[in-house]
Amino acid sequence: MTLLALHQVELQQGSSTDLYQNLNLQINAGECHCISGATGCGKTTLLQLMAMPNQFNYRGKITHSPELIIGMIMQDPHVQLVRETIGAEVAFGLENLSVPALDMLPLVEQALAKVGLALPLNTPVTHLSLGQKYRLMLAAQWVFEPNLMLIDEPWAQLDNQGITELCKVLTDLLEAGVSVVIVEHNTDPFTDIIDFQWQLTLGELIPATQALQASEPIADNISRHTASLSSGDNMPVNMALQQNGDAAAQSNCLLTLSDVTIRYANQIATLHINDTVSLHAGDIVGLFGENGCGKTSLFNQIVGVSDEYKGQISLLGKTPKLGLFGANLGFLMQRPSRQLFEMTVLQELEFSLKRFGLPLTNATEILTQLNLLPLASHSPHKLSYGQQHLVALASVLCIKPKILLLDDPFAGLDNHYFPLVINALKHFSENGGAIIFSSHRPILSSLLSKCWLIEQQQLTEHNVLKRAS
Repeated sequence: MTLLALHQVELQQGSSTDLYQNLNLQINAGECHCISGATGCGKTTLLQLMAMPNQFNYRGKITHSPELIIGMIMQDPHVQLVRETIGAEVAFGLENLSVPALDMLPLVEQALAKVGLALPLNTPVTHLSLGQKYRLMLAAQWVFEPNLMLIDEPWAQLDNQGITELCKVLTDLLEAGVSVVIVEHNTDPFTDIIDFQWQLTLGELIPATQALQASEPIADNISRHTASLSSGDNMPVNMALQQNGDAAAQSNCLLTLSDVTIRYANQIATLHINDTVSLHAGDIVGLFGENGCGKTSLFNQIVGVSDEYKGQISLLGKTPKLGLFGANLGFLMQRPSRQLFEMTVLQELEFSLKRFGLPLTNATEILTQLNLLPLASHSPHKLSYGQQHLVALASVLCIKPKILLLDDPFAGLDNHYFPLVINALKHFSENGGAIIFSSHRPILSSLLSKCWLIEQQQLTEHNVLKRAS
């Protein structure tokens, strides 16, 4: 049975540019389709068009089966979550379907357990990490049993365990006749469940076997810099680690954290740093850990967004306080839309440059370096998630701070932009800047001077011993 079909669909972006031209797709019951494509090519918009065609002024034909029930997982959980607690969020769809209250509880608990989010139902949504919020969205959609799931770039938001759990959930759904459409740059984790793989190129969906013969998957691109820092058996060890107990004293220490414990108000401790960890000029430090382990919370303490910690944090010789460090500190948030507010991309970068009396030429310099100059006159609020991440990164790079804190900076990037970001970070470091970037999974070992690894609520610092080539 055909659940959804697009026939010769065309859609304009703005007043003249064709986003889609002669776009065709047919989704039958129990099929898994995966759509890849360059950052900003219109993948997210395509999912929205499938789900809500009446919201678009398109040409062509979009057919929905009368039996079609769509569950949609957006790339940014903050756009989709509406309730204050995780139990209420999952129950929201059931309430709209008039499910009796007594029947809701087991369904809600089952849905949360299915996606690996077995937390108390009264847990505030605000206490979840971005990856945990993504799991919550999955549970909130899965609970009302849709027959078509639309999922936007899960690999960027979920850790390896989350991806494993997601694949199991999707396998069960596919076997039950539910259809799935995944938008994803990194298709490798989903190979076993994908029936049809497409590349969105120049407004058309082309079978990936034709479109990707000369292209390299994003996972292959990353793997050339990637190593596992986990002791688990499921990940190969490509780099050695050494506990950083007797490292020689280095000059230009910019950040130290000593005997730090982070906790939310009235909550158990989230993260412990029992020893002293440090950041020096020229360092690139990878902060690795699973969803919800405390990576973003640690960043918030370092920049002074929050002070829910005990112990000592010294940043540029001072106790962190929001706004204290000016142009010396650049912070990329995990949710880029939170720090974009100007009318154009160029104005976004120039705002901070004007604020700190820095050369406006820095803006065009970094836009050129990241190949974003064609977007200079565009509104940052109308860009794709990946493009917004790039613009937010450019806005903190252009002030040339002493320290960059980057919360999951590679989310939403394709093979074109990934190496451009890597080169920009290398250039920043080689000129004396220090970087800490976070990720759900260990990556970029060849780029790191050390890593901070969070496991079982403990952060430990390790030197990276790179193998000779």
